[in-house]
Amino acid sequence: MSVAIILAVLTILLITVYLRQTPKRPPGPFPWPFIGSRYYLQKLTRQLGGQHIAFLELSKIYNSGIISLRLGSNSMLIVSDSKLIHDICLNEKYDGRPWNEFTKLRNMGLRKGITLNDGAEWKELRGWTVRTLRSVGFAKRAMMDLLVDEMTLILQRLADGGVRQIRPVIAPAVINVLWMLVTGRKPSENLPRLQKFIDLLDRRAQQFDMTGGILSTFPWIRYIAPEMSGYNILVTLNNELKSFLMDTINEHKERYVKGNETDFIDMFLYEMYNSEAQRDKVSAVFSDDNLLVTLIDFFIAGTSNTTSTLDILFLQMANHQEVQRKLQEEIDDVIGLQRFPNLEDRVKMPFTEAILTECQRMWVVTPMIGPRRVLGNTTLNGYKIPENTIVLMNIYANNMDPKNFPDPTSFKPERYINKAGTYELQENIILFGKGKRRCPGEALAKSAIFLLFVSVMQKYRLLPVPGEKYIRMDLKTGLTISPKPYEMLIVPR
Repeated sequence: MSVAIILAVLTILLITVYLRQTPKRPPGPFPWPFIGSRYYLQKLTRQLGGQHIAFLELSKIYNSGIISLRLGSNSMLIVSDSKLIHDICLNEKYDGRPWNEFTKLRNMGLRKGITLNDGAEWKELRGWTVRTLRSVGFAKRAMMDLLVDEMTLILQRLADGGVRQIRPVIAPAVINVLWMLVTGRKPSENLPRLQKFIDLLDRRAQQFDMTGGILSTFPWIRYIAPEMSGYNILVTLNNELKSFLMDTINEHKERYVKGNETDFIDMFLYEMYNSEAQRDKVSAVFSDDNLLVTLIDFFIAGTSNTTSTLDILFLQMANHQEVQRKLQEEIDDVIGLQRFPNLEDRVKMPFTEAILTECQRMWVVTPMIGPRRVLGNTTLNGYKIPENTIVLMNIYANNMDPKNFPDPTSFKPERYINKAGTYELQENIILFGKGKRRCPGEALAKSAIFLLFVSVMQKYRLLPVPGEKYIRMDLKTGLTISPKPYEMLIVPR
């Protein structure tokens, strides 16, 4: 090794040590030159079974609710303290989004949409999206008719029960409902193509994490290991989604009639074509690019997440027979065995709501939220946080905090039932985010989960396979968590 190389390495080490000793910097693993703490984090993640658990362990190791982490050339803060997480969610200075190799690829190089965008355009588009989703939601007769059709198909697919996987039965219904909301049509002939998207999304979710994975840490790796780095998956998914969604957008444009808007795309086109006032502002927000990326946001957030939530719910019902018994008693009392559930039933079913909340508290499918980009210099818990710092929040740590949820590893739906016997959501829990970046589709997701979950539990008893006392829940982790494939015994009631 030449003297120049040795001096360069020593210089980098000295700079690294100096930066680590800078006052007011949160503690964290030693950041080695070039690689940072990437391999240490990967090792800890494998050992503990998930990155969110690894981050919580680092918080304990360094006795700090904020951890400083460097992955390659990217520095970020990981927050696992419950109070600080809530403070960040409600502070607009943390509403920015980073723009790195992973986010660029995920968004097809377009800083558009509602998930990985920020600034004035994002605020206007997000506000409009929340209002529009509410207007095309489950309150409409067409959507309820679709849900009844889907619930009927689920029961037909389950038929006489038996030992089988339940996720493949539920996933098509979730896709159909989302597609109807967005396009106003049933997918029918497009279902195989949509299922291909779901498979690609599942692979993407496992290959990446909220730090952006190895592709974000070492952007150049796409050129020498495009498959291993996940680059090929993103490109394939982008090409498939863009082609399919642009076909759908163009179909809507061809048949669009002002005053006859029936779905999300129609309403977007109305804004695009007919908002003459503030034309320059409108044309920037309501553009083809923003519509395309917003639809991508819906599919990425809506399909796999809802399916995984239901998958975990059914598994836990099989593992908690007494909870399942109480649930079915409530279903029988409020709905009976003949008619399908509807949204009006929810307020009369506190124990059902408690089950949904407790299951998502313990196994929220997005245990890490972020990444956030700090929009201006600020302080957090005494530390100086410079502008453009990247911050991740560990929702798993918040929801498993024993100060807020005593005995947090125990499945206790009754913790949300007050003395009056009604459902009461605890304010410290975070399921769909919080603040201005709260999930815009939260109400729709909750409605779909409630109706699909109750429709199955109304008609079937779920049990571990014969000879087993419980179903082992092994999780696939990455951007989201979901159970690895499992079987259960499904028995008609």
